[in-house]
Amino acid sequence: MSLPSRTASLELLPLETLLPIVTSLPGLDTLWNLLRASPHIWRLFNDHALFITEGILSGPNSILPHGIAEAVRAVILARSKALPFRNLHEFQVQFLRSVFPVFKKSDEKEKYITLGPELLSAAAPPVVVLRSVIATAHQITALSQACLMSYLERVRDPSFRPLHPVDPKIRYTHGYGPEDRRVPAWDRVFDGAPVKVVDAGQPSWVEEMRVVRALWVIQLVVEVYRQTDALGWSTEDVKTLSQMSPAELVDRLDGYLAMRKSEEVRSLMHYLATLGEATQDTYYRLPRPPPSTRWITASPNRNEEFLRLLRYNPDGTPFMLPAQTDDYKWGQTEKALAREALGMKIFRYLTRQDSFLASPISGVKFDSFRRLGFAFWDEWRMHLLGMASGIKNRAAAHDAFYFFAWESILPPDEVEGLKSELREKGRIEEQRHNELSQ
Repeated sequence: MSLPSRTASLELLPLETLLPIVTSLPGLDTLWNLLRASPHIWRLFNDHALFITEGILSGPNSILPHGIAEAVRAVILARSKALPFRNLHEFQVQFLRSVFPVFKKSDEKEKYITLGPELLSAAAPPVVVLRSVIATAHQITALSQACLMSYLERVRDPSFRPLHPVDPKIRYTHGYGPEDRRVPAWDRVFDGAPVKVVDAGQPSWVEEMRVVRALWVIQLVVEVYRQTDALGWSTEDVKTLSQMSPAELVDRLDGYLAMRKSEEVRSLMHYLATLGEATQDTYYRLPRPPPSTRWITASPNRNEEFLRLLRYNPDGTPFMLPAQTDDYKWGQTEKALAREALGMKIFRYLTRQDSFLASPISGVKFDSFRRLGFAFWDEWRMHLLGMASGIKNRAAAHDAFYFFAWESILPPDEVEGLKSELREKGRIEEQRHNELSQ
């Protein structure tokens, strides 16, 4: 059936039949397409805007996880001048950290703020506000897919040629060479061979949701920027907020999570900067998405565990225990959104200045990896790109084999400049050590 025929058929459905269909849609972006195509659905939305919006956000078919749905509600509340956050702490620590659970501490006693459907009901947002957020959702989906496609084009380009060490047992610690000499990691040279890069295809739901989440956070933060006069916050809070970027609001720089920067949000800010200026009209609008390949967003994968037969009991009954599925291990299930992408974990070890881990490019910036999408890819794609081990022979995130692979994809001048700095730092430290030992 053609699109005009489908639209015409929608126009003939009675409202009581159409309403449950519309509230069962998987995403707000799909609703926006229907609103533009069907005058009947436009009128239906005018009469049941909140019911339809919330039905999609919290319904069983929703492609958005709870955290992102809460960010959407926050944008609706912001545009309705009904934000519930009484100060910067509530907004940054108690809400944004619940949207980004990867930054929660396991022992943290902070009470997180959740934005459920009841808050929207109490705020009674106008239809025009709800419709504007539906349009924003459509734009965010388009931007997220365009962003991911830009990353995919780079890792699919023949110039992306990672190397693996010929010797799989290379080390950047212990002795080096035939004489087993003490040589700094940055001065060790190993032979490498090209890796066969395999295309993992369309971005997974987890990969796309990481980008979508970052975009909704950016959208929300800028909405808050634009109404600081009406927030009722202290002068100090407003001043602090105005000096922080969306990424800085999500960064976690305290305690053992030091250097936990939100590269998801930061990567999206870099990408948006390449698209031009945002539109400053009634509501803040992100830059216009560029022409790009679009796809239907995958459904959430909740296949986290299965029951594995361990043994049979003396009475012959099976003894079963839950075990993680391969999808879970590859970082492709919904729970993967509660932790950072594997690429970020490897990068944090790679950049640490730690003699035990001995990175050959300690202190490397994320910039060159950002443009390849490493803040978002799941473990399956990183493995097929040659950047991480498989789940059957999983290597530690600080494994020298993959340190070598990551170094191999950096521009040569960046590597040389970085190693020159490391040599100079090493020379100064050795000189200081010799002076102290005299």
